[in-house]
Amino acid sequence: MIPLNFKAKRSEIYLDNAATTVIDPSVVDAMQPYLEERYGNPETLYHLGREAKEGIDKARAQVADMLKVNPEEIYFTSGGTEANNWALKGFEFPAEKQVLVISAVEHKSVLAPANWMMNRGLASLYIAPVDAYGMIRVDALEAYLKDGKVGLVSVQFANNEVGTLQPVKEIGLLCKKYGAVFHCDAVQGFGKIDFTAAGIGADMITLSGHKIHGPMGVGALWVKVGTKLEPLLHGGGHESGKRSGTHGVPQIVGFGKAAELAWNSLQTDMPRISQMVENIARDMTLVGAVRNGHPVKRLPNILNMSIPGENASLICGILAKDGICVSTGAACSTKEGQSHVLMSMGRDYNACVGTFRISLSRYTKSGEGTMMIARLHNALREAKIRDVL
Repeated sequence: MIPLNFKAKRSEIYLDNAATTVIDPSVVDAMQPYLEERYGNPETLYHLGREAKEGIDKARAQVADMLKVNPEEIYFTSGGTEANNWALKGFEFPAEKQVLVISAVEHKSVLAPANWMMNRGLASLYIAPVDAYGMIRVDALEAYLKDGKVGLVSVQFANNEVGTLQPVKEIGLLCKKYGAVFHCDAVQGFGKIDFTAAGIGADMITLSGHKIHGPMGVGALWVKVGTKLEPLLHGGGHESGKRSGTHGVPQIVGFGKAAELAWNSLQTDMPRISQMVENIARDMTLVGAVRNGHPVKRLPNILNMSIPGENASLICGILAKDGICVSTGAACSTKEGQSHVLMSMGRDYNACVGTFRISLSRYTKSGEGTMMIARLHNALREAKIRDVL
């Protein structure tokens, strides 16, 4: 629930929470002592260092509790991008299993390192197709796994553009059956859907702080004991020798507090948010919008819709002048720049250009969706006037 002391800093209607979220005041309060009194380096032995280390240890336990894993298996990073890069580039492929499989709709922080590895001959890369909802075709994945050469599978928990949930439990079972390691980028799902590491059968899970009302610049990679992963960053041997670099103690403490708050919010806020998303989707169909992604197997807070023939970038700019913060589904200003997610789902260029992503959080108020729809009507009219002129 929204803390009683929460005060919006500005007057915007912020509906782009898949990009980032406002930091929770309780998170700021938890971080504050580590910016002032408890500023020590956690690797030192005197009291300031011990206090900093205690803060990190508490945060590690708070994040681990969300996944129901041992705190020692949580490794803090600078964010989801680093964690995804580490999971792929640091993985020790067995000699007889030199193939990496990802889905066609992965976040760029998985797509880019996967292609980097392929281009340097570090692994062969297979890209599994998805259906019209953006869900991985499990039959295609299993076909790849059957040849016995796949060492690592990396599939997201939920898509960051359209919100579709992937069949991660089924993927985990297939990976176990065929002897492959399963990495799951759960940045968007963490704190929105109740899940555990054992429940999805993953061996590595990527997390991020700023998607759950925590600070930017901090994330984590959960690595199951026994998973062979080389460090991506070398130096002082921090994080049990797995990730060197002086800890960002305030950010880590804030991430831990945000994870604790997200756990408490799962049952109280997500049903309300899901209903708000459905109300917005219903109202947007009145202006000809078509929904992208799975209508049921989806994140509760993300809505992706296309208005064919409209320019979403132009309309988002008009909305921004009115203080409405929404985003396009991707950079669709040119055919080459259109969303790889929508393309993989079989959407055409016109649908891509007219795509909006609306994403809510526990701070979204009930009337804000209605206000956005009203201003969307005005923005559509203004966009048509501009075309005429």
